[in-house]
Amino acid sequence: MNEKLQEIKALEDKYGILLFGMSLSHLVDVGVRHLTDENVEAAVQKIKVDDEACAAKGERQFMTPEFQCAIVRCAAELAKINMWSIFAYIKKYMPIGGYGNG
Repeated sequence: MNEKLQEIKALEDKYGILLFGMSLSHLVDVGVRHLTDENVEAAVQKIKVDDEACAAKGERQFMTPEFQCAIVRCAAELAKINMWSIFAYIKKYMPIGGYGNG
């Protein structure tokens, strides 16, 4: 188990599985509540402005603005789905272990 997973497990151990699970749902809920149509549109506009600023400096972003906007829009659509259904989907179908550095 890598360092970040150990850190998460330590939080689960510290608070107990019930409180830990409810905290995960709260974390998702807070995100869901902030993915309003207005906030999504503001995020998309900011992505476009940031891309223009980078282009003006001759810089390139790691992800295209279109890809970044698609992430925000997909998250907004996911926000409309029951979080427990999302957790169940992740548990069953997402190969999480292979992503990122922990």
